Amino acid sequence: MATIPKSGCASVLFLLLSACALFSSWHWAKSGAGEAEYSADEAQCKAKTYSGTDGMVTNASVRRMHACMEAKGWIKVPN
Repeated sequence: MATIPKSGCASVLFLLLSACALFSSWHWAKSGAGEAEYSADEAQCKAKTYSGTDGMVTNASVRRMHACMEAKGWIKVPN
């Protein structure tokens, strides 16, 4: 019976955890808002947050994006 080296187990675990990160565990919600309002608010916040960043997304810019959405009344809720 063959055994899997520890490095192989670590690689498999890393890949599984990375795959989980692709699926969001939350979404934005706002009472009474529809998809059109969400899309407009998201576009405005993205334009405000990411303009002049040369496409670079950082933890700080993600926090600013979330703060912008929250300022517009959106909240993060679990899926």
